[in-house]
Amino acid sequence: MERNAMLEFDPFITELAEKLHVHGYYAFYGEHYNETDMEQYRRHLFTSFSNIVWVELDARKKYMIVDHRGRNAVMKLIDGMLNTRRTLRANLAMAGTDTSEVQQEITHMMQLVHMLNFTTFRS
Repeated sequence: MERNAMLEFDPFITELAEKLHVHGYYAFYGEHYNETDMEQYRRHLFTSFSNIVWVELDARKKYMIVDHRGRNAVMKLIDGMLNTRRTLRANLAMAGTDTSEVQQEITHMMQLVHMLNFTTFRS
């Protein structure tokens, strides 16, 4: 990723910190964000936030969460996606199509929600 070269001077870090302060989470969409990039962002953000949770929903949707507000918002987003996947699973089952891939997605999302339910943020 191009941002890594001069990360400490990157205006994205400032924008990211502002959005995290306001919303409690930030959504990363796209496959170009990976765990290495997030580790570098975390190192720069630990001066502002004592807790940073990185949740990877799938290859294209990732969330950085810093407080309970962000956690609750991300859980609601995942619940909405779960409802869509459950409807898709029911439609596939009625059509007689294999539902195992959708069931794996549902299981993964439910595990993330369970993990987030027990995640605490200290201030």
